[in-house]
Amino acid sequence: MNVTNYFKKIKKFISQIAWARKLRNYQLYIHRAFKSIAVSNKKFTYSKRFAFLVHEPMMYVHYESVWKALGKENFIIVTTNHCFTDSVGNKKLGTNRFMESIEANNYEMIDVETVLSSGKKFEYSISNHIISGSTTLEGPGHDTYLPCLVGKNRIRFMYGADLSDGWSLQRWNEIYDYFLCHGINDERELRKRFKGQTYVMGYPRYDRYFSEDIDLRSISKEFSIDPKKKTLLWMPTLGGEYSSIPIYAEPLSSLQKNFNIIIRPHPISFVSEIEYINLLDRFKFQIDSNPLRDMNELFKLADIVLADNGGTPFSAIFLGKNLIFLDVPEDVIENSDFTNYFKESSVMQLKKHLPALKQDQVQTLADIANSEEFYTENTKTIEMLFKSFFDSPRGGGAMRVAEIFTRLP
Repeated sequence: MNVTNYFKKIKKFISQIAWARKLRNYQLYIHRAFKSIAVSNKKFTYSKRFAFLVHEPMMYVHYESVWKALGKENFIIVTTNHCFTDSVGNKKLGTNRFMESIEANNYEMIDVETVLSSGKKFEYSISNHIISGSTTLEGPGHDTYLPCLVGKNRIRFMYGADLSDGWSLQRWNEIYDYFLCHGINDERELRKRFKGQTYVMGYPRYDRYFSEDIDLRSISKEFSIDPKKKTLLWMPTLGGEYSSIPIYAEPLSSLQKNFNIIIRPHPISFVSEIEYINLLDRFKFQIDSNPLRDMNELFKLADIVLADNGGTPFSAIFLGKNLIFLDVPEDVIENSDFTNYFKESSVMQLKKHLPALKQDQVQTLADIANSEEFYTENTKTIEMLFKSFFDSPRGGGAMRVAEIFTRLP
């Protein structure tokens, strides 16, 4: 072992001792820290296959089209310790469907601990974020981030086009050598801050929306769609007080006689925001609880998308869907734990251009949805925002990623 490098790592460990105070067990922390140092100095052999790090069952729909484009012989799925169970051992929503899909496609899957103990790494690891703290080898420094432990070169596969310094643009992006971006905006912002090479891929998970006719009979039956009514797709964010559910559930419930209303909460809301789900149940909404839902079908079914924060508004814009914001008041969110995630996020720029309804304006949706002027103006605005934030090809994203991978050194 190089003595100089060894003491550099010891110095880094000491500098982060303040972080260690958050841990209940100092002995465990020290054990993991020195184990991490040993791992980082280990000689590895490298596999040419692309390793996709998966930490939640719902990531299947994020990568599905890319996996098909790559071919099963060119990649492997690496799952984290808590990919399929929560902190107390309960099976996560979507686990069975994830496993069924993996088996049906004969994809190879391995757990991260097996990889870390094997003495092997992959030339490239792909992840949507740092995925830290999901291994028994966790400890201080970049060497403990799973993408670094698993891959010699790290690729960040962007997960939504909403950007903020409080989360998606944080300094941990320094670990990535390459970024797969949805469009010109996330490419530009990442280039400003980080050295990794950028590529624009579009939005692979929505390829099907543009490439084929989608049969909506099954999903229409699932959600009891009345063809005589317009369909509202309400997609509240995961974000505590930033979610529109507690404010808008009651007023929107009174419109169910006028519209088909489908609510698609974030899949993690069914665990971490169960009180919101119970509220929706109380008002007898049609709730989509399938974390592996093909979102192309839901978006195709919708006449108008209702959103609040997060990545959903950008998905709607990429697909060219009509979009209305549900305005969550400032006094509600000012002390939220999620403020760092959403404050100054790029979704705030969208709200300057698109209609945003307050709680007492919800009843006007009936008039808006029947207004030709609304659709004409909203469509123009959506296309303007698409050019500003994406200006990337609609469709063909998975093949684009596969082609990018073939050009990597």
